[in-house]
Amino acid sequence: MNKTIIININSIVFHIEEDAYEVLRSYMIEIKRHFSQSDDSGEILQDIENRIAEMFTERIQVGKKEVISMLDVNEVIGQMGRVSDFEQVDEMKDEPYLDESKEDYKRVISERKLMRNPDDKVVAGVCSGLGYYFGMQAKWIRVLFILFFLFGGSGVLLYVILWIVMPEAITRADRMSMRGEEPNLQNFKKNFEEELEGYKDDLSAVRGHLSNGGKAVGKGISTFFQILGKGFAFLMLVFCGMVIIGMLITFVGFATGILGYQDEMVFPGLQLLSTGQAFIALLAGVMAITIPFIALLHIFLRMLLKTRSMNTYLSLSLWAGWIVSIILIIVYSFVGIQEYKESSTIKVEKVLEKQNVYHFEEKDIRVIEAAALDNGDKKYTMTFKKKELSRYLRNEINIRFEYIDSLDIPYMQYNYFAKGRTYQSASERASHIDYLAKQDKGKIVFDSHFALTTEEPYRDEAVSVVVFLPVGAKVTIDQTIRSKMWNLPYSDCKKEYDNDETIKYTEWIMRRSGLQCAPLHIEKAKKKEKKVKDATISDDESSY
Repeated sequence: MNKTIIININSIVFHIEEDAYEVLRSYMIEIKRHFSQSDDSGEILQDIENRIAEMFTERIQVGKKEVISMLDVNEVIGQMGRVSDFEQVDEMKDEPYLDESKEDYKRVISERKLMRNPDDKVVAGVCSGLGYYFGMQAKWIRVLFILFFLFGGSGVLLYVILWIVMPEAITRADRMSMRGEEPNLQNFKKNFEEELEGYKDDLSAVRGHLSNGGKAVGKGISTFFQILGKGFAFLMLVFCGMVIIGMLITFVGFATGILGYQDEMVFPGLQLLSTGQAFIALLAGVMAITIPFIALLHIFLRMLLKTRSMNTYLSLSLWAGWIVSIILIIVYSFVGIQEYKESSTIKVEKVLEKQNVYHFEEKDIRVIEAAALDNGDKKYTMTFKKKELSRYLRNEINIRFEYIDSLDIPYMQYNYFAKGRTYQSASERASHIDYLAKQDKGKIVFDSHFALTTEEPYRDEAVSVVVFLPVGAKVTIDQTIRSKMWNLPYSDCKKEYDNDETIKYTEWIMRRSGLQCAPLHIEKAKKKEKKVKDATISDDESSY
């Protein structure tokens, strides 16, 4: 009994005798060696293996056996043909004197199979498959189906039925069977060569079309991008010009602000420097931004107008100016930071006169009021607003309240704060702050701003005022000063009044927890103070 071997062909498992396996193995090696030089050898070998697997499957099913014998292998090889068979035919074709009648190896015509042709299809390849089966051109079959559809409507139904019934010719062996060609090695090779020649012809035609079309498309794309590039260059030219003009206007505007002609136009950060330093820093900043846009402007002008390149000396000058401007910006940034390195606070205490009610309000020192002048029955009040003063006036002021024992004397503590390069310079700047409240006629009036000396630039100068009042002291706070009150719920207290929209001041009382809103206490204190004044007046009148 011969030994059997299990093999796998096209994902199908077969049991084969050992000697038959050796013959089949040699046959497959011979085929692979011959077709290894082809451009698409993998596809040809796959089709051949598929055909061999189909033939082995048919023999097993027909003979109702489980093992492939030597006889089966020889019959399959005989049907498929050997490589040496069509190699001899090729050698004979090369001889010029050979008569065509002597050519023994021609394409064998076998029984055709009804299959759909995917290579020549309009819908599903049914008509093309029928054309091969009946030996007709596919166009006549299509005409028949159209006639069936026009004169009865049965063409569509028949086409759908055939579409379902007819299998698709997927592999090369299927397509050969559809055309009635014997699926052997010679026909496999011939079909592959014909397909390859067709691909080459199609590829040559495509290359020709692509070459001509590519030139036209390339020219169109080139023209499109040229127009697009010029449009972009024009837009960038306008943008660069606007930036340069805008920077020149900015320089003039902020320069006048630095020199004091336009106080509102002071660039943020330049107030950290002196007038000369600020002017140079502004010029350096404008140059650092403008010079690159000048270079871009020249580049886009060259793109549009085909002008010559920039002069070497001018180009080097712009480079040097830009580098110097960057260095100056870095230097003055460092100088400005150094001016804020140290800080100092100076404390000054001033005693307050005792009052039944302490009334706090604010005076806007930016408005200079003249005394009322009598002119008959008319009175004139003159005010003058001097905008130039706002450069030297600062409103970094906050006021808070603290309690002291009821027997202690009330007082105010002024904390003057400033920064500088050194502690000494910061202390000197803080000492130059002139800010004190005025107590007159029962009112304590705070100025809205404190003044800086004209020679010194701003260095975070600020004033913090702490008002120390005895427990139980009555306080009224005018709405003009509410913005300077620190940690005081002024709005909440204002809501306690019925006419909170027209109220001019709020009333408070000092507790150990701080100021508390207390309108009733203030009203009682005012009535008591009025009674005392009335009693004093009565005593004075009786004494006379």
